[in-house]
Formats: sequence, structure tokens, C-alpha cells
Amino acid sequence: MKYCPYCGTKLEESMKFCPKCGQNPSGLNLEEKQTHIPKSEPPLKERNWFERHLNWTMVLAWAGSYLVAFIVWSLAALADPDTSVDALGSVIAVIGLTVSIAVGQWVLRKKNRSPAWLLICWTWFFLLIDNKSTIGDAYGRTTADYDKLIELDPDNADAYCERGDFYYEAGEYDKAAIDYGKAIKLDFNDANAYYNRGCAYSEMGEYEKAIADYNKAIELDPNDAYTYYSRGLAYHEKGEVPKAVSDLEKCIGLSTEPELMADAQRALNEMKRFP
Repeated sequence: MKYCPYCGTKLEESMKFCPKCGQNPSGLNLEEKQTHIPKSEPPLKERNWFERHLNWTMVLAWAGSYLVAFIVWSLAALADPDTSVDALGSVIAVIGLTVSIAVGQWVLRKKNRSPAWLLICWTWFFLLIDNKSTIGDAYGRTTADYDKLIELDPDNADAYCERGDFYYEAGEYDKAAIDYGKAIKLDFNDANAYYNRGCAYSEMGEYEKAIADYNKAIELDPNDAYTYYSRGLAYHEKGEVPKAVSDLEKCIGLSTEPELMADAQRALNEMKRFP
């Protein structure tokens, strides 16, 4: 095992060029450089904690609303001891309902559910479906866990996306694409599902399909730098260099993440040097 003297990337003994910076690690010919851009794995966008634990998000919203209401109650009572209990109770009710309705609507959209479903199945909703906090995610979750999740709630788009992420990380890109497709059928406006399916298609070399999905993801979320980066790589693999350059420049203009900007700039420099 050796390391690139230019960027520190770990290299196999048989490697002639560094896959990250393209330099000749032997140092014998420093001007010699790789004349093609190494295929880069499109980065999957991670869902935040609240998106992965929708039930707990709702529970915390309820609990938090009562905590805020209690603080407001206490402050109001200190400011005016003569304030009636009924008035303070109304304040708590308004705060609790406002927070619960706002968070509840967001959760229901993520789960592709209507308010009626929540009213009918509230116990099931909070305690049974989609409680991923009890499963280790990238730390031990198996396909059986995802299968059970989908069995319990077959119309949950996020469940298919989660299983798709699992298959993608395992290198089973065909299965990942199928699951992302099922998620898209349940939620046509999920930009992440289109983006991640595009990543899976890219890994399988199906760049036309990948670009079509990236186009839809950009239509739904036109300011996502990751999508422009990944579409730029796909265009480059197809030999459409001007479009690839345009997307990478757009990525750099939109991104606020130094690592993504550096990757895009590196790929852009290579494309301009070796069109």
C-alpha cells in the first residue's frame, strides 16, 4: 500500500495514476496526468433525524408545545397574578394546537397520509410505523428490517426510499432503483427519490435514465447543488462535455459545502484541460 505524494490518497501498488488528483504517484514524470476523469460515486443526500424518525418528531412536537405553553403560563402568571385560569388554559390550547397542526401536516406529507388517517390510526402511527430509532440504520439494519417496515405500511414512500438507500450502499443498484421508483409512484414530488434513483442509474451506466431523473429532481428543487454535480458527471460520461461543464459551474455557484465545491472544481478543471 502506498500514498499519493500530492493529495495523500491511499493507493494500490498497481495504480499508475491517483484516482483523486490524477497525478502520477511515482513522481518520475510529474507532468504526466490522467487524461480522463475517474468515475465518481454520486453522493446520496442524507435525511435528517426528524425525517428518519417521523413518529418521534410528532411526539417531540407535542411535548415541546406543552413545555412552551407551560413557560408562557408561568410568565403570564408572574406578570399578572390575577390572570384567570381559563385565559391561561386558552393560551396553552392555542400554542399546542398550532405546533401540533404545523408539525403534523409536515409529517403527514412526508408519510403521504391524510389527516383522517392520523385520526383513525394515531396509536399505530406513533408506536408502530416508521420508528426507525430502534433500528441501527447504517449500524446493523438488515433487509429483513426494511421488509418488515414496508409490510406494516406498504404505502409509505419513505420506507421504500430507506430500503433503496440500503441497497445503494450495498452496491445493489438495480434493487435500489426499483425501490426509489416505488417511492416516486407514492410521492411524485419527492426530489430526493428522483435524485437517488438517478445516482443508482449512473452506477449502472444508464446515463440517459439518470439524466432524466436528475432533470426531474432539478425541476422540483432547482437550487440543489448535488443534483447539478451528479448530472454533470453523467453528461461527461455520455461525452456531452459542454453540458457537463455548465452543470459543474452551476454546482459551484450554488454549493456552500467546501468538499462538494472542491470535487466539482477538480472535475471541471479536468474537463476543461482534457475536453
